[in-house]
Amino acid sequence: MPNLKDNLKQWRDAARIDWFSQFIKAWIPFNAWMTDSFGDLTDRELLDRIKSGNNVVYNRIVPILTLSQTQAQGAKRGWQDMSPEGEEFRKKIDDLARLLQGCVVDGRKGRVSFETVDVGANPQADEQLTKWTRNFRVRRGYPTKGEVTLEMSASKTSTAFLLTQPEHNRKMLEDDLKFQALKADHRTTLLALHDCVAPRKVISVLAPHDAPDAVRIGTLSFRQDPGKLFSALVDITYSLRNALFHGSITPIGQHNEIYEPAYHIVLRFVHCTI
Repeated sequence: MPNLKDNLKQWRDAARIDWFSQFIKAWIPFNAWMTDSFGDLTDRELLDRIKSGNNVVYNRIVPILTLSQTQAQGAKRGWQDMSPEGEEFRKKIDDLARLLQGCVVDGRKGRVSFETVDVGANPQADEQLTKWTRNFRVRRGYPTKGEVTLEMSASKTSTAFLLTQPEHNRKMLEDDLKFQALKADHRTTLLALHDCVAPRKVISVLAPHDAPDAVRIGTLSFRQDPGKLFSALVDITYSLRNALFHGSITPIGQHNEIYEPAYHIVLRFVHCTI
């Protein structure tokens, strides 16, 4: 027979809330609302529609993430939404960000984090600069759709460089032998331009603690950009959904804790639609 200590451990484990299941239960109505509102689109297209605004979830969540306008010079700024529900929602953002910093969750694009979030399609498809008397240029969708062309003009001592990728892929570019033959400074410059024309815009919504435009939410500082922070919440919860559905999450206590604030954030999205 199991002893008292074993019994207590089993009852303790049984008493824990399964936040994985709760998250799924919240995601189902959120996903149903997306498809009902925007049609039979791909997941990425649905998320982009939500991030772009002009929908009830965006319109009700963004004010929670927005600082109010000061009434007088030097006056202390508060939140536009100071309701208890708004305070609790911001607390869950802080909880989720801190938990993700302390535990690695792998997504399709790498680690799920507020430091690498997809905030939407990148409209920038052509980036160029002049450096060391040479012209550098990277174009996405050139010469044909999907392709990426990198160019560097000739100098008095070296020839021009031209390379066309079938798709935007940084790893493929770094492994290309023709690209590797360039000088380190030239590779770095072209890689920076290559990142600028990536099909998706990936940024960090966290900010240094002393940044002048930072906004404090709980223990962390975020960029003062409510639209971008909202996009980050949508992207991160979707990445957590994928990690769960695709089996990359280990059902341990630390991972279970991450899904608690994620559940509350998605549930708030759902409540906006009712």
